[in-house]
Amino acid sequence: MDEFDSRGTFQKAADEYAKIQDAFPEVIRDPLLADMAVKEGDRILDLPCGTGNSIVKAMELAGPTGHALAIDISASMVEEAKEKAEAAGVKNIQFVVEDMDKAQFDVAAYDIVVSANGPFFASDLKAFLGKLWDAVKPGGKLVLMTLGRNFFTPISGVFLDLAQNRTEDLQISTPWRITEDIFFLKTLLEEVTHGQQVKLTHRDAVMDYRTADGGWNLLMGTAFRNYTLGMSPENKAGIEAEMKEWMQTNRQFSATISFNNITVTKDDA
Repeated sequence: MDEFDSRGTFQKAADEYAKIQDAFPEVIRDPLLADMAVKEGDRILDLPCGTGNSIVKAMELAGPTGHALAIDISASMVEEAKEKAEAAGVKNIQFVVEDMDKAQFDVAAYDIVVSANGPFFASDLKAFLGKLWDAVKPGGKLVLMTLGRNFFTPISGVFLDLAQNRTEDLQISTPWRITEDIFFLKTLLEEVTHGQQVKLTHRDAVMDYRTADGGWNLLMGTAFRNYTLGMSPENKAGIEAEMKEWMQTNRQFSATISFNNITVTKDDA
């Protein structure tokens, strides 16, 4: 497996991903909303929108005069997001299933452009960030969240070791590594935004999943599911059993995940 299959991964992971988002709002949604600082009537672009946890809450804050365009490569994720919006009574979100590299949207049209834990899946990160920046209207802001160096440590390392040990020629491709380096990320954004001030905050969060089943579901609700896509059912079941045994033996029922939260505000025209 040389290429990371983001569409296939999140088609399969949508249900678990939605449950993670609902169980840990303080980890992703709440810090993101704090950076967005949504006002009534705001127009928002969310790419990729995932299962809609953040954009639905944002549009509750923007009210009926606001509007959102929410895009994701996974039809399953978008369906979850639509159900969430319907349950919340939010009607002013346009959902689109599309690859982020091919997505089309208006230039200088949005008060807030947000991309959480997805920019690193772009085929050309600089071009993708430039496209997002172009969509921000004067006085608006770009809000990003990317993964830091800790991504479900220590269980992620154990999982990858088991996966490679059981699966012949399994290549580990981790696209999120491109945004781990804070200096690289800030420098790239300063270039893309033509010298605008980049506000970047690093933070670490501990996610208590309480049980071995919870730890396995955490892995399968994220990008790590990618490495099970080509496995035989026997290999996947074997790795699941070994992972759960390791968590039980080591009493390891929490994982650390780190983020870089970024905001850049565009000068008024």
